[in-house]
Amino acid sequence: MRKVFLLMLLTAARLYAADSSIVGTWTATMHGLPAIKMTVRMRDGKLSGDIIFYMLRFDNGAWKANGEDATEMIKPRMEGQTFVFEVPHARRHGSTDPADQEIKAFRLELVGPNEAVFKNADSGQDLKLTRTK
Repeated sequence: MRKVFLLMLLTAARLYAADSSIVGTWTATMHGLPAIKMTVRMRDGKLSGDIIFYMLRFDNGAWKANGEDATEMIKPRMEGQTFVFEVPHARRHGSTDPADQEIKAFRLELVGPNEAVFKNADSGQDLKLTRTK
């Protein structure tokens, strides 16, 4: 009986350690400006968090970043070394009409203790994120 309990305890500890490996604030930049800011928390043994997707635009010969509105993550979870979550996303940028919203899934692959790759983040290209806290 003790062996079973110990095995269950070790399994739970491994799962918690895997989930906690994503906890923190992650950022990415493009054109020297913020592109993504993602904050992942562990609350009562469950992952939660929010993300900001900055709108980058080229205006009068210079890149500018807009947006500070954080979107709450839906069903954040670890799948091996990959953090998976969903967020509501406007089909048309800037639209707040509920009819324009869809749920979109994103994947962040951990590649080091403070490094991750946002898969297919920008036009099918990967984007590197760094944990800052």
